[in-house]
Amino acid sequence: MKKILALVLGTMSVSAFADVTLYGRISAAVETDQFPSSNQVQPGTTSIQDYGSYFGIRGTDQVYGQTAVVWQVEQFLNITSGEAYQGNTSSNWTPAHPGSAAGAGVPTTGSNVLASSDSYIGLQGAWGRVRIGNLSNTYRTNTGAVDIFNGSNANVMGTYDRFLAVLPQMLRYDTPSWGNFAASGYVSMNQDGNFNTGGANGNGMMGVNDENGYNNAPIYGLGLYYTPGNFSATFNTQLEMNTGIYQTIQNGGSTPGCGPNPAVCAQQGINAYSSRLELNYNNPDSWFVGVGAQIAQGYGYQSMPGNGNMQNLWIQNSAVNNVNSAYLNAQNGTGWTSLNTANLGTAELGASFGWHVNNWTPKIGYTYGSNMMSGGSYFDL
Repeated sequence: MKKILALVLGTMSVSAFADVTLYGRISAAVETDQFPSSNQVQPGTTSIQDYGSYFGIRGTDQVYGQTAVVWQVEQFLNITSGEAYQGNTSSNWTPAHPGSAAGAGVPTTGSNVLASSDSYIGLQGAWGRVRIGNLSNTYRTNTGAVDIFNGSNANVMGTYDRFLAVLPQMLRYDTPSWGNFAASGYVSMNQDGNFNTGGANGNGMMGVNDENGYNNAPIYGLGLYYTPGNFSATFNTQLEMNTGIYQTIQNGGSTPGCGPNPAVCAQQGINAYSSRLELNYNNPDSWFVGVGAQIAQGYGYQSMPGNGNMQNLWIQNSAVNNVNSAYLNAQNGTGWTSLNTANLGTAELGASFGWHVNNWTPKIGYTYGSNMMSGGSYFDL
């Protein structure tokens, strides 16, 4: 009994020295959206939107010298609908496979979940910081020179920022700062095949041998940061291994099949990658400007990594759309297939400018995306 009491008292003593912090953000606004289109009329909408609310608890415990245990549990919130949710938006839906009756659009987010944002345990010291858990990639933690807006209904720069993600099963290391330079590296492990990268999961959510599965393979990432004074430069790159099964739907989308080229139908995906360079100047007493450039291969413009996200464009009979038929039709024939199966590349540029005026910050931004590329040739989808 005395030993048990001593253990309890010892635990209480350690906890007494823990530094625990409650934190969060509540942000919402009334928003009016207009959707101009050259070929159809879409009515504008007025709604109340959450602008990235979250709540969390974090703590540190000194364990030896300058080394401390660090931990955090953080949750995405939507105060306008009263939801805690998983994913980067609370209203994200996957599209149904356009050529298959097996399956329909399903929600990519889960309501009333816990630890959907950065949640981890790890160690930190003069040597840096290492963490394991559900963690942001370096796109999410170390970019932002171009996208200085709140994503909402309009999702202002959502396509440019589609690679920002909180990835599960991550091991991440952040170096200490060496002068004005720092770096981060991470691997997001997948053990069960249920983690999706730009498509349905490898277990066939939309049918047998569904494409775009993330087949028990990791995601690797690297971020480099240089921040002298009011200037900063960041470079981030990410590699998704074995994503995008070469499986197509033939005969108008009703029959699973491998297309006219059986050689590409092995249960082996492609290695999709993305890279982004951003430069930023921010004078807190006057103006700021940010520019960025981004390339990707094997995604398509709407495809992105995420906790169950499936936002991928689909194409059928690409020859009629002035796309490289010799290349694409060798992959998908006249059936439906996704753009990362076609292994197309994208390139985007962005810039933002603003001014600090007391408590006001007027700002403007612009992004440009090139047409899809195959082997360096541009094709308009």
